[in-house]
Amino acid sequence: MELVIVGAHHAQMPLVLREQVAIAATELPTTLAALDTIASEGFILSTCNRTEIVALVDDAATGTAALTGLLATVAVTTPATIAPYLHMSVGTAATERLLMIAAGLDSMVLGEDQILAQSKGALAAAATAGTLGPVMHRLSAAALTTGKRARAETPLGRGNLSVVSVALREAQEALGGLRDRHVLIVGAGDTGELALKHLLKNSREQPASIAITNRTAARATAAAAHHNVVALPWAERAAALADADLVLCCTAAPGTVLTRVDVADALAARPARPLVCLDLAVPRDIDPEVATLPGVLLRDVDALAPICAAARVQRQDAIAAAQVIVAEEVARFDTWWRARAIAPMIAALREQVTALGEAEVRRTLDRLPDLSARDTAIVRGLATSLVNKLLHAPTVALRTSGDGEALAQAATALFGLEAERAAPAPATLQSAVSWCGTNEQRQDLPTSTAHTAQAVTPPRDEERWATTPQATVLAGRA
Repeated sequence: MELVIVGAHHAQMPLVLREQVAIAATELPTTLAALDTIASEGFILSTCNRTEIVALVDDAATGTAALTGLLATVAVTTPATIAPYLHMSVGTAATERLLMIAAGLDSMVLGEDQILAQSKGALAAAATAGTLGPVMHRLSAAALTTGKRARAETPLGRGNLSVVSVALREAQEALGGLRDRHVLIVGAGDTGELALKHLLKNSREQPASIAITNRTAARATAAAAHHNVVALPWAERAAALADADLVLCCTAAPGTVLTRVDVADALAARPARPLVCLDLAVPRDIDPEVATLPGVLLRDVDALAPICAAARVQRQDAIAAAQVIVAEEVARFDTWWRARAIAPMIAALREQVTALGEAEVRRTLDRLPDLSARDTAIVRGLATSLVNKLLHAPTVALRTSGDGEALAQAATALFGLEAERAAPAPATLQSAVSWCGTNEQRQDLPTSTAHTAQAVTPPRDEERWATTPQATVLAGRA
């Protein structure tokens, strides 16, 4: 078995494609069910900046090909269209990647504090779907431990950084402050809640009014009551733009919720007042054409990348300290992986040698029927001691060697261990690789190139699984 990650990331895949492979919470059970036909274990992490499939597969090449096909199914396109923009990691590189994500080192906003909650949500969904097993449980525990350590033991987590906080800072600068401004939040999920907390935490900079709306009215009502803001009916979201100075969109809708016409009509009702639009949703909530309207500043998640990159440069010490923690936790997981890989062989070897020792003890005692109970115990103890001493050195070597799996295979052949007693060890994590879909490497990606790339058009929610044959999910699977 091999551990692999196939995914899309803000630094490698453009937003127009990334919103295609984004998996909404409502789609996750179906996608996990498809993953269950490809991998023995796995989970899916999908946020505004990434979609990552973490899986345990029989073979890395066929497994990554099948996972690429799964993402293509989600996007209603061909594997060839998205493969050049995917990253793929195998073995130790996959472990390291997941732990880097959990630590916030791989986020657009360095050290962002949302990723741990998002990871827990992804694991809970996988547990409900039945796609978590012993390896994923251990790996997820390592990831969560790494994330907590990185924030507790280094300066990485200082400041409660997130995409929301960076976006609001941008809006604050554009509007000359948020005090006495009017804010509309479209979406009452985790991101909307976080936006409310940021807007309300500084009494001296609180807006004059905050309204929140959501497709499910109950969520907006609950959020509004909890934070003492106004809840608006979903149908009034466009009309509310006429009063807003800042609109922050963060729904899980499969397509646009504010059109160019919506914003243009609002601008006509409030001349000479600028409007800042923050679109933190993937897929995007606001029609990109809104940016062409005079008096409008539109920022989507990718527009925040230069700001985040500049901040990253200033925090190299924190990055280095967190990377040390990642390396420690990767090594700890690799040790567990190696022990798990060779455990069946060690058990089979000990059982075989112990059985040989017992047989020789019985043969010896049969030849010495007059031995006292004390002498019989001495003979048995001698055999046990010899077995333990004989097995000590090879057991330590198998457990500590960086190439323990190869040694286990050699020992299986040398000692003639039964195949069913010493199950084949998972592929070594030390011989790990990681690659991305760069121009130089596209021909090496394990994906189908039988079809030409298709134009990417945002699908409706119900189209993703209705228009693509389920067989596509199994493409490349042995």
